Amino acid sequence: MPISFVIVGAPRTGSTLLVKTLNSLPGVCCHGELLGSQNVRGYEDGFDLVDASKSEREERLQRLLLERDSDPVGFMQRALSSDNTACGFKALYSAFLNPQWNDARTWLLALPDIRFIHLTRKNTLRRFVSEQIFLNGGPNHSGAGGRSETPIKVHIDIDAFEKRSAEIDAERSALCATLLHEDVLNISYEELSTHTARTLARVCQFLALDDAPPNIEPALKKVGAAHLKDSVSNFQELRDNKATRDLALMD
Repeated sequence: MPISFVIVGAPRTGSTLLVKTLNSLPGVCCHGELLGSQNVRGYEDGFDLVDASKSEREERLQRLLLERDSDPVGFMQRALSSDNTACGFKALYSAFLNPQWNDARTWLLALPDIRFIHLTRKNTLRRFVSEQIFLNGGPNHSGAGGRSETPIKVHIDIDAFEKRSAEIDAERSALCATLLHEDVLNISYEELSTHTARTLARVCQFLALDDAPPNIEPALKKVGAAHLKDSVSNFQELRDNKATRDLALMD
């Protein structure tokens, strides 16, 4: 049986980048978000999303949802059964901790060799800005497909940023308590995006895989603005407010 793993973190912390980069390595199968609300994204079963018709994609989604929701443990067992060395999936904090998946989570935690990759992002303001850009239809990653790559600017509500940050802090604390006695590798978005090869080497060692190629490139490229001031219409307000000043100046 392959080593089972879960990539878990808040939105916009690099999970899609890590999933697609891992799937470029031999001996790895990494599904996308299997526990999303009313969605199963990135289920790796050989289905050709590009050539499939809209009705075929919808039919498949409904079948996967039925299989998952009627038997979450069985669905997870099938998803993690593989001839690969390591097989896993990604989950957002909110999905992994959702009481709907208590039985599946209990089953996962009972696996003898389950491993968790916990993704965080040091610059929480950057994370929030990225989330707002995504929610407003802005670019995601080059190569992800399905979205415009035209940069947009967003207005950042500082109160909303603080509220969302508190929510994520609470979810992270709950996750850490849940995984207290588990095998966990902590990785920051900044490490993954800036030092991809070095970080992938740590992940490969953690998952008992052969070393990643030393010149490996990220499977996705960022297409957003390099600086916050180019993404945020009220950047000066962020620099002037004590709640966001230090994070804005980290840019």
